[in-house]
Amino acid sequence: MNATTGNEEHDHIAEVDWASLAPEGGERIPELLETAATSDGALSDLHDIIRFPAPGHRAAPKVVDRLVDLAVSPETSDMDRWRPLSLLLELVAAHPEDRLPQTTDLAQWRDEVAWASSNDLEKVRAQYRTWSEEAPDEQHHHRMRNRLAVLEADDGVALLQAELDTYEAVLARVPDLVALLHDDRNRSGMDRAGEWVSYLLAFLPTESERIVSEITSASQVLLAKDLRPTPGASATSVSEAIRQAALGSGGEPLPAELFALGLLGDPTDVDLTVGLTHQMAGGNLYNSFAASVALVLIHGENTPREGLRRIGRGGGTSMGYEGLFNESWPHCGNRSPQVLGLLALGRAGDRSRRLRLDILPDLLKSDEESRALVAGVGLELVLGPRSKERTLEEHTRADYDEETLKVLWAIGELPDDAWEDEEFTATLAAWAFPENAEEYRALVGVEPEDEPEPEAPQSPAQAAPAPGGLFGRLFGGR
Repeated sequence: MNATTGNEEHDHIAEVDWASLAPEGGERIPELLETAATSDGALSDLHDIIRFPAPGHRAAPKVVDRLVDLAVSPETSDMDRWRPLSLLLELVAAHPEDRLPQTTDLAQWRDEVAWASSNDLEKVRAQYRTWSEEAPDEQHHHRMRNRLAVLEADDGVALLQAELDTYEAVLARVPDLVALLHDDRNRSGMDRAGEWVSYLLAFLPTESERIVSEITSASQVLLAKDLRPTPGASATSVSEAIRQAALGSGGEPLPAELFALGLLGDPTDVDLTVGLTHQMAGGNLYNSFAASVALVLIHGENTPREGLRRIGRGGGTSMGYEGLFNESWPHCGNRSPQVLGLLALGRAGDRSRRLRLDILPDLLKSDEESRALVAGVGLELVLGPRSKERTLEEHTRADYDEETLKVLWAIGELPDDAWEDEEFTATLAAWAFPENAEEYRALVGVEPEDEPEPEAPQSPAQAAPAPGGLFGRLFGGR
């Protein structure tokens, strides 16, 4: 593994004034970094201190190099590399709704932070408030709203600067991180380093060309199965040896690699499109679904119809959208993989409209944490952006089509406690809908679902065994 591993270039832990950068627990950072690769508790505590936008996030840029060194060090167990990688992912994509469906424009981000740093704080807050209210779409609204929330703190500008510095510190270590894609030990078993590093790399679009090249050379994603070398087969000639070397020694691509290719792939890369098509038509349900989503994300409005069809077909399987997204997409911040998928499919515009409307109702019911976000996505899909002026009277007179009613009814069928969420009701108000459950349901013509009857308690002999599943992720699962 050709990577920098805890050398003097990056080992300045003792020289940092951690208590100053992170007033709440900063003095513990050196100790926590010592065991961050082996202890769930240490990793969780470190996350709580430096996560964005906690006050201690100003220390995050100083932690990046040490976390990368831990992830790539030969001294770190293959089964432990995921821990520092998972924390790096949380630092880079704490608010993934800011990054999807459109990727980050790094030059604009730098300019924005420089502008905020050089102007009066009240002026900056007022401008972000205006940008949030006048945002052309939900992604821009949430990005501006999230940054405004950070700026409510006295050191908010410093936190915004630290967020950018953390991102750029991770960017600088891409040459080391991509090495984790190539070692077979990082591509097998539970919590594979190749999986976690793919999640992380997917959010670094400024290095997309290099990352895509490394992923495609680390696996055989570009090859149909009948063209792949047989494992363990010896070359019978010099020309055959050269051919096998050119094909590469990697195996099946990881679903997480297909996720990364979807976010980073170039629509003009014909080889990648053909390779993903092979995966889409293969017998592996998870890779077929992940490759179908990747094709849609890469080609957007020009996406092949077959990709859309296969995503819909996957949603109709016993795994459903939730299970299939859970297998290939990460859990970032408080957003589930399925929520990220719903957001990202917006890259295809109207081409993915029916798919997103198919995913949305069940997601509204099941994901309480992101309910307001999902409701906003649905309302934007059928009614246009929240910045458009509307009135309650317009809704009363409107004769809405079937797709619009599907979204409005899905919202109306939510339980009463959904209306106790201020972010959810504020989302409804942004489209001029009532913030009261009874008034909303009366307006859209829907009856609340009856609460299920409580089940009679079972005896131990009758109780079913708890379902199995993948090992729970530190930050909420994949």
